[in-house]
Amino acid sequence: MVEFAVVVPLLLTVLLMAVDFGRVYLGWVNLTNVARIGANFAATNPDAWQGGGDSAVQLHYRQLMARDAQGIDCTLPGTLPQPSFVDSSYAVGARVQVNLTCSFALLTPLISSIIGDGAGNLTVGANAVFTIRFGSPDAAIVIGGNAPSPAPTSAPTPSAGATPTASPAPTATSGPTATPGASASASPVPSASTSPSVVVSFYGSPTSTDGSGGGPPGSTDENLIVGIPALSITFHNTTTGTQGNCTWMFGDGGTSNACSGTVNHSYTTRGTYSVSLVVDGLTVTRSNYVLVGCKVPSFSGVRRNSADSLWSAAGFSGTTTKLSGSGNYKIGYQSLVGGLVNPLGGCSGATITVGP
Repeated sequence: MVEFAVVVPLLLTVLLMAVDFGRVYLGWVNLTNVARIGANFAATNPDAWQGGGDSAVQLHYRQLMARDAQGIDCTLPGTLPQPSFVDSSYAVGARVQVNLTCSFALLTPLISSIIGDGAGNLTVGANAVFTIRFGSPDAAIVIGGNAPSPAPTSAPTPSAGATPTASPAPTATSGPTATPGASASASPVPSASTSPSVVVSFYGSPTSTDGSGGGPPGSTDENLIVGIPALSITFHNTTTGTQGNCTWMFGDGGTSNACSGTVNHSYTTRGTYSVSLVVDGLTVTRSNYVLVGCKVPSFSGVRRNSADSLWSAAGFSGTTTKLSGSGNYKIGYQSLVGGLVNPLGGCSGATITVGP
């Protein structure tokens, strides 16, 4: 019994130490993954931090990192840090780094008093570095751009008094054929320089509290933005190549001629809208991209006789089914949760059952 009493506390201490160090190690692995997610996103969206920056893309950067850090067993900073661009360069080939720290609360009294801040907190750091893969190298011309046209090569001038001899015409020629008797051959006309290929693309991100969907490729529900009036959306022009004339058509009659990186538009009328972007005659359309619907109201505490008017005031034309019961009771049950946007059936076909 004496030996057992001596050994058990020691074994428990070792076990707790193993648990503590295991928690710290797993948390560090998770923290490293969070940093990698942030650095990878910044490496593919460097223009979101260049100049004035893009607050919507920066918000998405923080949301991605926070989502992956939900299961981490340590305390992260209240605001996740911005990425650091090495040498302040946002060009392809430059590097971007994300540094993160979090604080672990150690469980073992002996360990917590030896390491960390002495109060049981141990700060762990992780960082990730990625190479920027979006944009163009500094001072480099990608796909033509403003590269000078090649200078034409002058044709040889025939000697005075010599009789030009006609040569058989080649199958394809880049310059004019000399005509016998001409004083001098004209220089060949240079071919037009290759124009950069334009690839039109865009996406929208809702900024309203009740909006959801949209976002860059790979986002959840990227092909449909849902919300209620007035649904505010920031549209991102991700077209590559030189842009001369741009026309946005938002589907509700609204248009914009901006070629800037972002354009804002608000939808005030319920309905489904297709959005188009025309750049120098090239058109890309996202059919039925924006759905402005209805939000289910909360019936908690509402009287039974007021259910229909509250339902219709929220924009629904479908029916409200009331449970059996006597009197003008206060509603405590509803089959569709309050705050749900665009329930099954939409504004015209959705139905709800309420009761005490």
